[in-house]
Amino acid sequence: MKADEQLFCSKPFTWFEVSRGEREGEVYLCCPAWLPKSAGNLLDHDVAEIWNGPIAADIRRSILDQSFKYCNGKLCPYLQTHSGPVQRVSDVTDAKLRMAIEDGLTIVPWGPRDINCSHDRSCNLSCPTCRVQLIMETKNRERILAIQNKLNDQALHDAELLYITGSGDPFGSPYFRKWLQTMKPSDMPNMKKIHLHTNGLLWTPRVWETIAPEIRAFVKLADISIDAATAETYAINRRGGEFSRLLENLEFISGELRPNGPLEWLGINMVVQENNFREMRQFVELGKRFGVDTVYFHKLVNWGTFSDREYAHRAVHEASHPCHPDLVNTLLDPVFDDPIVYLGNLTDTRSTPAGSAGW
Repeated sequence: MKADEQLFCSKPFTWFEVSRGEREGEVYLCCPAWLPKSAGNLLDHDVAEIWNGPIAADIRRSILDQSFKYCNGKLCPYLQTHSGPVQRVSDVTDAKLRMAIEDGLTIVPWGPRDINCSHDRSCNLSCPTCRVQLIMETKNRERILAIQNKLNDQALHDAELLYITGSGDPFGSPYFRKWLQTMKPSDMPNMKKIHLHTNGLLWTPRVWETIAPEIRAFVKLADISIDAATAETYAINRRGGEFSRLLENLEFISGELRPNGPLEWLGINMVVQENNFREMRQFVELGKRFGVDTVYFHKLVNWGTFSDREYAHRAVHEASHPCHPDLVNTLLDPVFDDPIVYLGNLTDTRSTPAGSAGW
């Protein structure tokens, strides 16, 4: 590979995601679907031991040597589009990342910059793409709190971004909600942004007011998972939710918190599948209605909630699916050229009718 074509991904040099492997507390240096190798477990080790441990070093080495051997290029939208954390090496300007590249650092002299809290699956919905039933992690309370306390004491001091949550809902989880309500700015002096990933159904003015103003001021980013553009499809894909309630809360989030602060960025996202891909255009229109910054589409992933047969029925992005040609034709619509649209790991589906992904 020519020098000007070499790629660099910043994720393993900045990202610390506490999630689930065989149990809660597994740490990943990227989204586990995109880079599925665990760097260690936070219930067994301290943050520093995992962050600069042998597995983390080997993962960073795979970026520096251009092998990307731990990465799933078929699912990672950034490797497909060379966007976000994936850049040409020559385009990297961040001082610490340039140091890592130029000095070949696999052990880094800084702590995690971005903390993703995905260790609690508690949620007010039971969406089929994520779970088979409603989950409230009362049995795992002690372990969840142990993880949060360790993050609070060992990771937040240096962190600039706190992401809550890719595993459930920040307001639907009693642990995440309480954490947001009791956070202290003195515990995170370098914090710049809190990113809330939520279904939006519990993000009401009343709940928002239970969070201290100085913590609310950090909430600069918000991502709302919706997976539908009609009430009928929403009732199926967001099991337990009410589309009318969602729209009411979006009015508050986009109408009050986006223009008047603290939100600097608001996105909505859809997991594209057999029963909603025909609503993708309407979903873009929904985003425009609420003035969002990004309308994000991505492929369906089987997190163990579907049988092979059910997944094959839903996974319209697969070239073998009978409706796949219809998806490809849908993606030809110029609406998906709008700057607010991000097709992510569906980019290859639009550019390659056969649906063969690569990077």
